[in-house]
Amino acid sequence: MKTFLSLFNTLPSVLNAVVAVENAVPVSGAGQQKLNLVLGAAAAAWEASQQQQSLSKDTTLNAINAITLLTVAGLNSAGVFKKSAPVSTTPVSSN
Repeated sequence: MKTFLSLFNTLPSVLNAVVAVENAVPVSGAGQQKLNLVLGAAAAAWEASQQQQSLSKDTTLNAINAITLLTVAGLNSAGVFKKSAPVSTTPVSSN
């Protein structure tokens, strides 16, 4: 019962995460990417919490890095970010 209550008490956080993702990814047909984003963020948070009771700077930054990479990949997959032409690194001749 204790585990049930612990999981049930996550409902407000899950609702907030879903609303945040829906607002950030206003794309229809991207449900799987949105779900993956919420689940991936939850997994990164869980893993960070398992490493230490009191989060260190490194653990926190590693979790944020994982969530950020997941977010960018998910938004790219959902088509939120439009790809631009690559920037040329070749110097332009002034002749």
